[in-house]
Amino acid sequence: MRGVILAAGRGRRMGHYTDEVPKAFLEFDGRTLYDRQRELLEPHVDGTSTVLGYCHETVLERYDLEDPIVFEEWERYENAASLLLALRHIDDDLLVLNGDILVDEREVGRLSEQFDSRRRSLNLVGCIPGVQSAETAIRWDERGNVTAYGLIEGHRHAGFGIVSRTHRSAAIRILEERLDDWYPCVYPRTPTRPLLLPAERHLEINRPADLDRAREWLASDRISAPR
Repeated sequence: MRGVILAAGRGRRMGHYTDEVPKAFLEFDGRTLYDRQRELLEPHVDGTSTVLGYCHETVLERYDLEDPIVFEEWERYENAASLLLALRHIDDDLLVLNGDILVDEREVGRLSEQFDSRRRSLNLVGCIPGVQSAETAIRWDERGNVTAYGLIEGHRHAGFGIVSRTHRSAAIRILEERLDDWYPCVYPRTPTRPLLLPAERHLEINRPADLDRAREWLASDRISAPR
Protein backbone atom coordinates (compact mmCIF):
# COMPACT_ATOMS: atom_id res chain seq x y z
CA MET A 1 0.00 0.00 0.00
CA ARG A 2 1.12 3.53 -0.76
CA GLY A 3 0.59 6.56 1.47
CA VAL A 4 -0.73 9.77 -0.08
CA ILE A 5 -0.82 13.16 1.66
CA LEU A 6 -3.09 15.71 -0.04
CA ALA A 7 -1.36 19.05 0.55
CA ALA A 8 -2.09 21.16 -2.54
CA GLY A 9 -4.24 23.84 -0.87
CA ARG A 10 -3.06 26.96 0.89
CA GLY A 11 -5.16 26.86 4.06
CA ARG A 12 -6.43 30.46 3.99
CA ARG A 13 -8.02 30.24 7.43
CA MET A 14 -4.49 30.06 8.86
CA GLY A 15 -3.95 33.70 7.84
CA HIS A 16 -0.34 34.87 7.57
CA TYR A 17 0.95 31.46 8.69
CA THR A 18 0.53 30.20 5.12
CA ASP A 19 1.96 33.20 3.30
CA GLU A 20 4.99 31.18 2.19
CA VAL A 21 4.09 27.51 2.60
CA PRO A 22 0.89 25.43 2.56
CA LYS A 23 -0.68 24.37 5.83
CA ALA A 24 0.87 20.91 5.74
CA PHE A 25 4.34 22.45 5.93
CA LEU A 26 3.79 24.74 8.89
CA GLU A 27 6.45 24.14 11.51
CA PHE A 28 5.62 23.98 15.21
CA ASP A 29 7.81 22.67 17.98
CA GLY A 30 10.58 22.12 15.46
CA ARG A 31 8.73 19.85 13.03
CA THR A 32 6.30 20.26 10.16
CA LEU A 33 2.83 18.78 10.13
CA TYR A 34 3.93 16.86 7.02
CA ASP A 35 6.87 15.32 8.89
CA ARG A 36 4.57 14.04 11.61
CA GLN A 37 2.09 12.70 9.05
CA ARG A 38 4.78 10.88 7.13
CA GLU A 39 5.94 9.24 10.37
CA LEU A 40 2.36 8.19 11.13
CA LEU A 41 2.05 6.49 7.75
CA GLU A 42 5.51 4.92 7.62
CA PRO A 43 4.79 1.63 9.48
CA HIS A 44 1.79 0.90 7.26
CA VAL A 45 2.91 1.83 3.74
CA ASP A 46 5.70 1.09 1.29
CA GLY A 47 6.30 4.80 0.75
CA THR A 48 4.53 8.16 0.82
CA SER A 49 3.65 10.46 -2.07
CA THR A 50 2.56 14.05 -1.51
CA VAL A 51 0.33 16.11 -3.81
CA LEU A 52 1.59 19.70 -3.83
CA GLY A 53 0.10 22.85 -5.36
CA TYR A 54 0.30 26.18 -3.56
CA CYS A 55 3.91 27.34 -3.13
CA HIS A 56 5.21 23.98 -4.34
CA GLU A 57 8.47 25.57 -5.48
CA THR A 58 9.20 26.71 -1.93
CA VAL A 59 8.25 23.33 -0.48
CA LEU A 60 10.53 21.46 -2.88
CA GLU A 61 13.37 23.83 -2.15
CA ARG A 62 13.09 23.59 1.63
CA TYR A 63 12.09 20.00 2.26
CA ASP A 64 13.17 16.56 1.13
CA LEU A 65 10.00 14.85 -0.07
CA GLU A 66 10.03 11.20 -0.99
CA ASP A 67 7.72 11.40 -4.01
CA PRO A 68 6.24 14.86 -4.71
CA ILE A 69 3.37 15.09 -7.20
CA VAL A 70 2.89 18.68 -8.38
CA PHE A 71 -0.64 19.81 -9.21
CA GLU A 72 -0.24 22.98 -11.26
CA GLU A 73 -3.97 23.74 -11.43
CA TRP A 74 -4.61 23.52 -7.67
CA GLU A 75 -6.50 26.87 -7.62
CA ARG A 76 -8.85 25.87 -10.42
CA TYR A 77 -10.19 22.59 -9.02
CA GLU A 78 -11.20 21.00 -5.73
CA ASN A 79 -9.23 18.25 -3.98
CA ALA A 80 -10.98 15.57 -6.05
CA ALA A 81 -8.49 16.55 -8.73
CA SER A 82 -5.61 16.03 -6.28
CA LEU A 83 -6.66 12.46 -5.55
CA LEU A 84 -7.20 11.85 -9.27
CA LEU A 85 -3.61 12.91 -9.93
CA ALA A 86 -2.38 10.50 -7.26
CA LEU A 87 -4.46 7.60 -8.61
CA ARG A 88 -3.11 8.15 -12.11
CA HIS A 89 0.43 8.28 -10.72
CA ILE A 90 0.24 5.23 -8.43
CA ASP A 91 -1.12 1.78 -9.30
CA ASP A 92 -1.61 0.51 -5.75
CA ASP A 93 -3.90 0.66 -2.72
CA LEU A 94 -3.76 4.23 -1.38
CA LEU A 95 -3.86 5.24 2.27
CA VAL A 96 -5.01 8.85 1.86
CA LEU A 97 -4.42 11.50 4.51
CA ASN A 98 -5.62 15.11 4.37
CA GLY A 99 -2.71 17.51 4.74
CA ASP A 100 -4.24 19.21 7.78
CA ILE A 101 -4.95 16.38 10.23
CA LEU A 102 -3.22 14.33 12.87
CA VAL A 103 -4.53 10.92 13.84
CA ASP A 104 -3.56 8.63 16.69
CA GLU A 105 -1.11 5.99 15.43
CA ARG A 106 -3.37 3.25 16.77
CA GLU A 107 -6.20 4.37 14.50
CA VAL A 108 -4.00 4.31 11.41
CA GLY A 109 -2.99 0.77 12.41
CA ARG A 110 -6.60 -0.24 12.93
CA LEU A 111 -7.53 1.13 9.51
CA SER A 112 -4.75 -0.91 7.90
CA GLU A 113 -5.71 -4.07 9.81
CA GLN A 114 -9.35 -3.81 8.84
CA PHE A 115 -8.41 -3.27 5.22
CA ASP A 116 -6.29 -6.43 5.28
CA SER A 117 -9.04 -8.40 7.04
CA ARG A 118 -11.42 -7.53 4.19
CA ARG A 119 -8.88 -8.88 1.69
CA ARG A 120 -8.19 -5.34 0.50
CA SER A 121 -11.35 -5.47 -1.61
CA LEU A 122 -13.25 -2.59 0.02
CA ASN A 123 -12.43 1.07 0.54
CA LEU A 124 -12.43 2.32 4.14
CA VAL A 125 -13.13 5.85 5.35
CA GLY A 126 -12.47 7.22 8.80
CA CYS A 127 -15.19 9.18 10.59
CA ILE A 128 -16.08 10.50 14.04
CA PRO A 129 -19.14 8.88 15.67
CA GLY A 130 -22.14 11.08 16.46
CA VAL A 131 -24.55 12.60 13.95
CA GLN A 132 -23.83 16.26 13.22
CA SER A 133 -24.38 18.83 10.48
CA ALA A 134 -21.64 21.40 11.11
CA GLU A 135 -18.86 19.57 9.23
CA THR A 136 -18.67 17.39 6.12
CA ALA A 137 -20.09 14.00 6.97
CA ILE A 138 -20.47 10.35 5.99
CA ARG A 139 -23.66 8.26 6.07
CA TRP A 140 -24.12 4.52 5.54
CA ASP A 141 -26.94 1.99 5.31
CA GLU A 142 -27.94 -0.86 7.64
CA ARG A 143 -25.39 -3.16 6.00
CA GLY A 144 -22.56 -0.72 6.70
CA ASN A 145 -22.08 0.46 3.11
CA VAL A 146 -21.29 4.16 2.73
CA THR A 147 -24.15 5.81 0.82
CA ALA A 148 -23.60 9.58 1.10
CA TYR A 149 -20.94 12.20 1.69
CA GLY A 150 -21.01 15.99 1.86
CA LEU A 151 -22.56 18.86 3.82
CA ILE A 152 -25.19 16.56 5.26
CA GLU A 153 -26.30 15.20 8.60
CA GLY A 154 -24.04 12.30 9.41
CA HIS A 155 -20.79 11.22 11.03
CA ARG A 156 -17.98 13.72 10.58
CA HIS A 157 -15.37 12.77 7.99
CA ALA A 158 -12.01 12.28 9.70
CA GLY A 159 -9.82 13.14 6.73
CA PHE A 160 -8.23 9.76 6.15
CA GLY A 161 -9.10 6.48 4.49
CA ILE A 162 -8.04 3.81 2.02
CA VAL A 163 -8.93 3.60 -1.66
CA SER A 164 -8.51 -0.01 -2.75
CA ARG A 165 -6.62 -0.80 -5.92
CA THR A 166 -9.60 -3.03 -6.78
CA HIS A 167 -11.65 0.13 -7.34
CA ARG A 168 -8.89 2.31 -8.80
CA SER A 169 -10.31 2.44 -12.34
CA ALA A 170 -13.80 3.26 -11.08
CA ALA A 171 -12.42 5.93 -8.76
CA ILE A 172 -10.52 7.53 -11.62
CA ARG A 173 -13.68 7.68 -13.76
CA ILE A 174 -15.70 9.17 -10.90
CA LEU A 175 -13.13 11.84 -10.11
CA GLU A 176 -12.67 12.77 -13.76
CA GLU A 177 -16.35 13.74 -13.80
CA ARG A 178 -16.19 15.62 -10.46
CA LEU A 179 -13.10 17.80 -10.47
CA ASP A 180 -15.00 20.53 -8.62
CA ASP A 181 -16.01 18.17 -5.82
CA TRP A 182 -14.26 16.93 -2.68
CA TYR A 183 -12.40 13.67 -3.15
CA PRO A 184 -14.53 11.61 -0.69
CA CYS A 185 -17.27 11.71 -3.34
CA VAL A 186 -15.55 8.45 -4.39
CA TYR A 187 -16.67 6.62 -1.25
CA PRO A 188 -20.47 6.44 -1.79
CA ARG A 189 -19.92 5.47 -5.43
CA THR A 190 -17.53 2.55 -4.84
CA PRO A 191 -17.80 -0.23 -2.21
CA THR A 192 -16.78 1.49 1.04
CA ARG A 193 -17.16 0.79 4.76
CA PRO A 194 -16.72 3.31 7.61
CA LEU A 195 -14.12 3.15 10.37
CA LEU A 196 -15.36 4.91 13.53
CA LEU A 197 -12.66 6.51 15.64
CA PRO A 198 -12.89 8.43 18.93
CA ALA A 199 -12.88 12.22 18.53
CA GLU A 200 -10.00 12.53 21.00
CA ARG A 201 -7.77 10.48 18.70
CA HIS A 202 -8.12 12.93 15.82
CA LEU A 203 -7.13 16.57 15.34
CA GLU A 204 -7.77 18.91 12.41
CA ILE A 205 -5.70 22.07 12.01
CA ASN A 206 -7.71 24.85 10.36
CA ARG A 207 -6.93 28.03 12.28
CA PRO A 208 -3.93 29.44 14.19
CA ALA A 209 -5.47 28.46 17.54
CA ASP A 210 -5.40 24.84 16.40
CA LEU A 211 -1.60 24.89 16.58
CA ASP A 212 -1.85 25.28 20.36
CA ARG A 213 -4.41 22.48 20.44
CA ALA A 214 -1.98 20.33 18.45
CA ARG A 215 0.81 20.97 20.96
CA GLU A 216 -1.42 19.94 23.83
CA TRP A 217 -2.69 16.91 21.90
CA LEU A 218 0.80 15.71 21.03
CA ALA A 219 1.88 16.04 24.66
CA SER A 220 -1.15 14.19 25.99
CA ASP A 221 -0.81 10.81 27.70
CA ARG A 222 -4.12 9.75 26.14
CA ILE A 223 -2.85 9.47 22.56
CA SER A 224 -0.06 7.81 20.65
CA ALA A 225 1.47 10.04 17.97
CA PRO A 226 4.86 11.25 16.71
CA ARG A 227 6.19 13.94 19.02
